Amino acid sequence: MAAIIFQEDPTTELANVGVATLVIHGEADWLVDPSGGKATAAAIPGAWLKFVAGLGHDLPSGYFDELLTDLVRHFHQPA
Repeated sequence: MAAIIFQEDPTTELANVGVATLVIHGEADWLVDPSGGKATAAAIPGAWLKFVAGLGHDLPSGYFDELLTDLVRHFHQPA
């Protein structure tokens, strides 16, 4: 939480990301509101945003198959 509070706003720098980007955010994240994932994806040109229902700020093994499918699809996108 301290990293979030004390860092400068990265939005300007995110506009310079020049690679395909997948932003994954849990809809039940209690630490970083889902609006943070939405803002991150909006700041990166062409980013794909994946909200995961029921996922919090952790990564329980029950979500691995869903996320692996998304990551494989993401990595196979043309550059």
